[in-house]
Amino acid sequence: LRSSRKVVVISGAGISANAGFPTFQQIRKSKQTSFDRSLYSSPVEATQFHSTVCSMFAHTKSDSCQPTPFHKAMATLAHEHRLPLHITQNIDCVEQRLPDLDAKTIRLHGRVDQMRCQKCNWVGVFQPRLFQGAKLPNCPRCVERNQARASQGKRILSLGKLRPDVLLYGEPHPDDTGILQTIQSGLETGPDLVLVVGTTLKVPGSLSIATNFCRATQSRGGVAVWISKEEPLSRVRHLFDYVVRGDCDDLACKYLSYPTSQASAYMAR
Repeated sequence: LRSSRKVVVISGAGISANAGFPTFQQIRKSKQTSFDRSLYSSPVEATQFHSTVCSMFAHTKSDSCQPTPFHKAMATLAHEHRLPLHITQNIDCVEQRLPDLDAKTIRLHGRVDQMRCQKCNWVGVFQPRLFQGAKLPNCPRCVERNQARASQGKRILSLGKLRPDVLLYGEPHPDDTGILQTIQSGLETGPDLVLVVGTTLKVPGSLSIATNFCRATQSRGGVAVWISKEEPLSRVRHLFDYVVRGDCDDLACKYLSYPTSQASAYMAR
């Protein structure tokens, strides 16, 4: 890890657990929300989903939400120009507190600090007050366009609705093309180390990305490493040269010079 020059990290909810965010498995087990694309067919599920996103957004903006030792380790690599890409399934946006890391991060499943129009794709800063129930607010850009059309004597169009900019299971990403281009560029940088951290790789899209990076890296003599408290599923074990069982923050403290006392402080929260 210390000697690698081009490190790509593919991360999941496990890297943010010590920052106070639940994993998706924990959310689903608690029945707070399913994160399934069908949830908007049920007012109860839609309300629960909005409540979960509002809660995560509030934590993201609070002083208690601080980057973990592993986030800081990635930021160090980014600052040293050794992290060409961080691909995350997380929506918590912890990386924003670390500009060097944020600049190298692409978010596969959206982000809790934004809301997006489902018609015109307008994006704005998330406003919790607009999502206190199941009802979706109107898109301000669509409203503005209709006002302009009305003043010109044109017919009024249907208004787009805003949603939290969080991808639900089974939905395509609104910026699929841009993400694919960034991933392809990441593959072309020729990483010599791939870290898959804090994820089970159960989501097909993430599994495909991890597979491509592991194989491309190994074909150039590089190494692929699994880091998690859990063993990898048998169907993905063959992708990795090494499996490291444990807390990724412990690893950051041990190998990237973050003091153990700092890790303990995060884990006590």
